Amino acid sequence: MEIFELTAAEAAIAGSPDIILLKNRVMEKVVGLMGEVHRGLAAADSHRHFPFREEWQKPSAKISRGEQYRHLPWVMLDFPRYFSGKEAFAFRTMFWWGHYFICTLHLGGSVKAQFRDALIRSHELLAGNGFQVYLGDDPWEHDFEGGNYRPIGSISLADWSVVTDRYDFLKIAKPFTLSQWGEVKNEVVAAYATLLELLNSKAG
Repeated sequence: MEIFELTAAEAAIAGSPDIILLKNRVMEKVVGLMGEVHRGLAAADSHRHFPFREEWQKPSAKISRGEQYRHLPWVMLDFPRYFSGKEAFAFRTMFWWGHYFICTLHLGGSVKAQFRDALIRSHELLAGNGFQVYLGDDPWEHDFEGGNYRPIGSISLADWSVVTDRYDFLKIAKPFTLSQWGEVKNEVVAAYATLLELLNSKAG
């Protein structure tokens, strides 16, 4: 069979516009959901009272979408979304088709250094709330596949200190199943509030 010939399954899909129309409707609803998530994040008390540097808040929220993250569609909300060279203070909420929602705190450069001690002190809180830490060296990997992330609860306090110092960026994330569609806004806002509160904590 020539490479351009369709299999029976491919021919059935190619002949049915309904599949693509449904997919487009899903993607539009995800974009709308991300707008609701943004409003929830912005209204959270922990966000309104957090001591952001002025430059961290200047970029406005951004919702983007695409078709080819690991060959599958995605929608992404960045709020806050400060990126400047190696400097980063961003909170990213992502929908990945066929997989899950992910919310990720991304700290880089001097921003990460500023919060290092608070992050180390918060090991138990992060573990107890089901957060995971990114172990790879590419800050632009977003998914939980291939051992990219490890539950913080499975990392000792001594090793947690090593992990936080490993690179000039740190990503802490939490996944949500697609079955949590109706609750994901509140779940993401709660995760964001927890992260901001621990970053803003003072040594006891």
